[in-house]
Amino acid sequence: MRKIRLSTQLLLLYTTVTVLSAVVFGLITFRNYDAVYKGIAKSELDTYMNLVYKDPRELDGKDLLGYAVTYIQEINYKPETTGAFFASDNVNKIAPDLGIQKELALAAYQEYFEYKASNDQVYFLGIKEIRVVDNTTKQYFISILDSQYIIDLKKSSAQSDVLLSFIGTFTAFAVIMVAGNVILALWSREMTKRIKKLSDDVSLLGSQGYQREIEITGADEISDLAYNVEEMRKEIMYNEATKQEMFQNLSHDFKTPISVIKSYAEGMEDGIIDLKGAKTIAEQAEKLEQKVLRLLEYNKLEYIASDLELEDIKMKEVVRQVLKDYKVLLQDINVSVKLDDSTFKGIKENYITVVSNILDNATRYAKTKIIITLKNGTLSFYNDGAPIEEKYITNLFKPYEKGTKGQFGLGMSIVQKTVNRFGYKLSVKNVRGGVLFRIER
Repeated sequence: MRKIRLSTQLLLLYTTVTVLSAVVFGLITFRNYDAVYKGIAKSELDTYMNLVYKDPRELDGKDLLGYAVTYIQEINYKPETTGAFFASDNVNKIAPDLGIQKELALAAYQEYFEYKASNDQVYFLGIKEIRVVDNTTKQYFISILDSQYIIDLKKSSAQSDVLLSFIGTFTAFAVIMVAGNVILALWSREMTKRIKKLSDDVSLLGSQGYQREIEITGADEISDLAYNVEEMRKEIMYNEATKQEMFQNLSHDFKTPISVIKSYAEGMEDGIIDLKGAKTIAEQAEKLEQKVLRLLEYNKLEYIASDLELEDIKMKEVVRQVLKDYKVLLQDINVSVKLDDSTFKGIKENYITVVSNILDNATRYAKTKIIITLKNGTLSFYNDGAPIEEKYITNLFKPYEKGTKGQFGLGMSIVQKTVNRFGYKLSVKNVRGGVLFRIER
């Protein structure tokens, strides 16, 4: 398919609209001039009637204009000509049949101005009351003008006026079209240049590792697009940096237990460490296993289908189940629980992981107590541990971000990623006497 530049499309569109507008305007002008001709004919009739209806006569040089004088009687709302019917010489020429003359008189009585008679001839009519005979009969002066009058009028100087008007109209539109195309060409050239620049910048992102900034110019939709692309570039760079940092931390996190296991195994092999070292190896292997499980849990969140039908989970049951599992770890901490029947949309297994990770964090930092509250669709966890430094709050949910005690991992990242996937948000803030984690819509 042949590629058509955007600027060319705009010029074609503008030219088409301008030409169509010129044609429509010309047709409207033509119809208006036709109405002007009929207005001249009506003026001719009215002037003639007012001039001669008291003394009926024809005017010199007005061969297409004449009159008739007749009585019209209305019986049962039906008008009829009655008595003598007089038609002038001009009327006898333009409408020689008496029946047609009476038809025209009745048409004028019924207020027809332009009337096509049964002989297929068009006439223009006017009527003036002369006198009242009785309640049903009146005498009328009827003015009759042949439509040839307008035809002749169009052939005269008025036709040249119309032609000049049409020429003027199309000339004006031609000037508008040329000037408009020039302006539009300059404007579209600038717009397409900006779009091409943005397209080139985007095409270079991959090859240059997203280091090249997107130039933002103007204050319109194109600049909005450029801004959004630039924000996307920054987000990709941030994600890449986060991923790289996560891999580095992950390597460091796995390195310690692997080194311990390796050193103990070598010590046992050389006879330096007895079989009791196997306990240390098992402990380190368990730590390594937990780290692997958390990493798998973190990655598994990526594959929760966006169209998955979520369930209504009773969070009260989830919290109680996790507390039961943490019974031994919490034996030295006073745990207060206030739970209503609020439900959360999601998957129960994932919410168990969420509550476990938050509770694991709380037990690590709490001094003497933990308060868990579920109310009106909001789940909160309070612990009376030391406040979190502000510089850590922002990055608390970042994978493998170090905490105030130098610990790092995936726990809180898993929590945030899970609740976000289900349409909730996780927040943390320092409150009086401790720290508060909250999950809410």
